[in-house]
Amino acid sequence: MEGHEDIICICESEENFQKWQSFAEDSCGKEAVNNSSVVGMKMSHINATLQHIQPVKTHASKHLPVFVGGTCVLKTQVEEQMYSLEILTVNHCDETCKEFINEEKENTEGQFYHGGRVTWLHFWLAENKYAGEVIERDAYHDTSKLLNNALKYNADQTPVNIINIYHHPGSGGSTVVRQVLWNNRKSLRCAVVKPSYPVSVVAQHAVELREYEEKDPQRCLLVLLLTEDPDKEYLDDLRNELEGAINERQIQYGTLCFILLSCRRSHDPEKKCKESPLQNVSVTHKLSDQEKRKFSEKQKALNKKYDFNFILTFVLMSKGFSENYVQKFVKHLLQGINRHSVECRLIRYVALLNTYVQNSFISQSHCEALLALKFVSERFRRHEFERSLSDQAKLVFLHLRDDKTHIESIRIIHPLVAKEILQQLLEPQQTQSSLAMDLLHEDVLFEHSLETDEYLTFLRLLFIRRSRITEEDKYFLSLFSPFIEHVRGTEESPNKAIELLKEAFERFHNDPFFAQQLARLHYTYEKFEEAKNWAETAVKQLPDNSYILDTKGQVYKKWFQAKCKAIENVPKTAQNTTDAVETALKALECFQECQRAADAEMQHVNTSGFYAEVEVGLGLLKLIFSLQVFANRSNGHSECMKYLTSDYIPVEVKDAWEPFHDHLKKLCQTMEDTLERISEDLSYFQTDIDADEEEGKIRHPLKWLAIKSSEYGKYFSEAFSAAVLQHRKSIPANLTPFQKRMMIYHLGGGNITSILYKITDQKDVVKLLERILSLYPSNPLKAKFDQMDIVNYIAAHISLNCLSPQNQKVAPLKVLQALRHQFPYDKMKCLPNALFLFTLLFWPEDDDTEHEREKKKIKLFKQLLSTWKKATGPR
Repeated sequence: MEGHEDIICICESEENFQKWQSFAEDSCGKEAVNNSSVVGMKMSHINATLQHIQPVKTHASKHLPVFVGGTCVLKTQVEEQMYSLEILTVNHCDETCKEFINEEKENTEGQFYHGGRVTWLHFWLAENKYAGEVIERDAYHDTSKLLNNALKYNADQTPVNIINIYHHPGSGGSTVVRQVLWNNRKSLRCAVVKPSYPVSVVAQHAVELREYEEKDPQRCLLVLLLTEDPDKEYLDDLRNELEGAINERQIQYGTLCFILLSCRRSHDPEKKCKESPLQNVSVTHKLSDQEKRKFSEKQKALNKKYDFNFILTFVLMSKGFSENYVQKFVKHLLQGINRHSVECRLIRYVALLNTYVQNSFISQSHCEALLALKFVSERFRRHEFERSLSDQAKLVFLHLRDDKTHIESIRIIHPLVAKEILQQLLEPQQTQSSLAMDLLHEDVLFEHSLETDEYLTFLRLLFIRRSRITEEDKYFLSLFSPFIEHVRGTEESPNKAIELLKEAFERFHNDPFFAQQLARLHYTYEKFEEAKNWAETAVKQLPDNSYILDTKGQVYKKWFQAKCKAIENVPKTAQNTTDAVETALKALECFQECQRAADAEMQHVNTSGFYAEVEVGLGLLKLIFSLQVFANRSNGHSECMKYLTSDYIPVEVKDAWEPFHDHLKKLCQTMEDTLERISEDLSYFQTDIDADEEEGKIRHPLKWLAIKSSEYGKYFSEAFSAAVLQHRKSIPANLTPFQKRMMIYHLGGGNITSILYKITDQKDVVKLLERILSLYPSNPLKAKFDQMDIVNYIAAHISLNCLSPQNQKVAPLKVLQALRHQFPYDKMKCLPNALFLFTLLFWPEDDDTEHEREKKKIKLFKQLLSTWKKATGPR
């Protein structure tokens, strides 16, 4: 396109061209327009851009920015197909008519400053001067800085970046991230991820949003995705899905395609920010000096427009939610309230839910049912409901309306206010547990509810949902819900918590998850018979749920540990340990059932049964080896090993342990298999960081595996390995392959994950790896290895070579490559880790020619890729 005239033809008039030119100069700069920047634009983009600069009322279509400048029309059908995303468009809310603005501007702004959530309409009203500006917190500028830094080209950039915004509940974190999206909607493609959709669906829609109406997948605008309160696993999965999609499209390396804005509640956001200042931003109730000035000026402006009582939340925010101020504020607010009224009871119930369940509310219809209100006119229902409330209730309640269902509901204006109301409104003899019991007895609220009602959901969460807590530098889940933790920790005894959960179990029609919580609560206080009964009650209803089966196993595990502790200081015989051994075997059986159920569950990766089986197994081995018959003889350890690994049965245990012999003789092999399974899973899915801990979950799983593998090997090698390992003596020639394998386990070489972990975990790793390798045959090509031994042998050589490249004990590459002939010819019968080692051993060398490198890659991947997918797929 060479000149002005050609553009006029497309624009159809000189007037439209001038509009186009003015818009383009504002967007791209005058020089860019003069250099014909419109050449790369599609006709649809030019038309959409012209529509966008028409007067507001002449169009209602939605527009997205495009890479070459200008905009494109987002078709309604296409938007609906990307149903997992709430897409923020360039002209969001531009269709708003003046009549609606005049009616809603004060309500929209006032609702926000009263404690409501910020809306896109509020940002639009502020941007177009119909309402005052929304304060830009320091966190907004910090997030924008991280975003702008990420947008700068970096050759080492990954296709997906994550920025975390951690915030105190009610401190404005959601406002900050939405403000970032709003102010970037014209230059980036922005969307909010809706909850409850699978990661695969969200990733697919995000990629479609990125490529919509763009010519070239290599040249697309970045997509800014907001996710709210995602757990780490979800965020990692979303990142992996997006990166996989980008790699499939062969997007040039170094191209940033997506930024995930993760907005998460935290009890210590500042600490999170300090841990990773280049990725994390904190939002707290505490205001900086600059923010205090902004809030002070804003309050003066709001005081001219609104009654002081209507902007209470903003006033509290401007005071940094100081504890003394909140106490005085609530005390003043509740003066004159009738504490014996039904309305006051309603305020207590709402305060209880809002204190312990994030984003909870009670629908207006539930409130009407409790207050026994009936309205003739549906049209004025909310108005009549508000009129029926006392002055105190009008001030503390925030009225909400769901955009989709149009259901009206209420909550307390802020979580910290709810917490203080709960403390001040309780009667002298009343406790939070008695209030919760009253709530469970409110028949009218249950009769008014459907099974899918959100009120029932919030009530369940009050008793069941555990929370993330911080202890020193570790983050993990509480044992029980915050409310149950409060009751069992600060009130009379755990009996109060048990009574509440029993009542909830019956109120929720014998819900198995309440039975599961009761089992956990009982075993926590060593009430094992009751714990067993509740666990069995849960299992009867959900016999294939791996988490409930794990809880049943945990009952027996804790019971076994308690029985071991009871006989800790007495001489142990087969007779006085029978009960403990029987309990341990029941625990192992439960955890094996849990594993089978977990393998059948496709949506979750529940590995807790494997870890628990190892811990119980090691506890059982410790108990067995401590028996007098084995501990007090010079050859006792050998006797015990002989008993566990052969048909031999010592006379001292023959009768007392008669029901257990078969199970105990399988213990060595089942534990080895379980350790290998954990190693395999960790090599795919897990890193050694502090993770949120669930029941049975392990912190630092790599370290845990290394320790437990060594402990397992110690039990089966101590009789003959002590002298070799402690005094560096030569290895006896008469050791069996089993004995050597157990010594290798003891040294930490029992599985590939533990071997690789040794590289970063210990000093003198080189000597340790040399010691491990000395236990293998001197000529491995002539030895009869099984698969696991070959894998561990090769992994040990690779690790040693990484740490000590010139080490003479590292086998030549050709020798390690030749060991492939000892693996099954049918690759489907190979261990997954064997396939992983194939890729390492046969990966192209730096000195290969380009042709040789490509040839090796093609041959290698053709042979392994399909096999690997099947071998590492769902079990």
